[in-house]
Amino acid sequence: MNFKAFVRSKAKGPITDATLELYDRDRRRLQGRLGSQSLTVETAQELEAWLKSRSGKPNSQQRWITALNWLLRWKGVDYQARRPPKEPNPHPRTVPEDEYARLLSRIADPMERLAVRISYDTGWSPSDVAAIRKADVDASDIAIVRKVRQKTNVAAEAVLSKETADELRAFMASSPEGEYLFPGEGRPHRNRTWVNAVLRRNGSTFSPRAFRSNLATRWPGDDIKGLMVQGGWRDSRTIFEHYRGNVRERQIASFEAATGRSVKPREPDDELPGYG
Repeated sequence: MNFKAFVRSKAKGPITDATLELYDRDRRRLQGRLGSQSLTVETAQELEAWLKSRSGKPNSQQRWITALNWLLRWKGVDYQARRPPKEPNPHPRTVPEDEYARLLSRIADPMERLAVRISYDTGWSPSDVAAIRKADVDASDIAIVRKVRQKTNVAAEAVLSKETADELRAFMASSPEGEYLFPGEGRPHRNRTWVNAVLRRNGSTFSPRAFRSNLATRWPGDDIKGLMVQGGWRDSRTIFEHYRGNVRERQIASFEAATGRSVKPREPDDELPGYG
């Protein structure tokens, strides 16, 4: 059984062709690094040490270590490299509304603008947005997109803003053929890097990941379950460690509600008439 077929057969959840290609590319590079050496526990440990010395931050090592572990399983070597823990994101980004509006105004293509709108509203990854089927869309009065997210394998139900919903209905009416909302050229749907490319081409200073952080940070704190359903998160810990930032105004309001004490100085009373 070849490497990609092995990974697909052993993976716990669905895995995309694009992800398989990345793992296979990394696998070939790792085997090239081995050269004429056999893959053993000792050489696997050497590869692991080499990866951790060259890959920079722990978050960037995740894919390489995963590819190495798949290679070890495929070759039947009884060893598993330790994946480094993900680093919390200390400064999740938010997207200023005026900057987002200017970005939309620069995108002339209706399909590209709709993809950016959906990415912003849902907080989903580019691969999930690109692979939305028309059957996933409920374009009734309150527009909802339902999809099992590829990375988390969690069923998300994302509501869309009225502006996004209006563009969605118009776009679907103008292109009724095909299974996917964003059809690709020579493939069923657009590539996983397509949304990123649209943002770069239109001068965006933020990425789809910033949209995800923006959604998590601005979402009301008393409805984390709703946020998990909207964005397709598996657990709240990931939200708080990697996506949700602190909003000072919200923190102040929570402090005042919890303690019954004011943070800001009180405004002076108007002078009483007839005095001073």
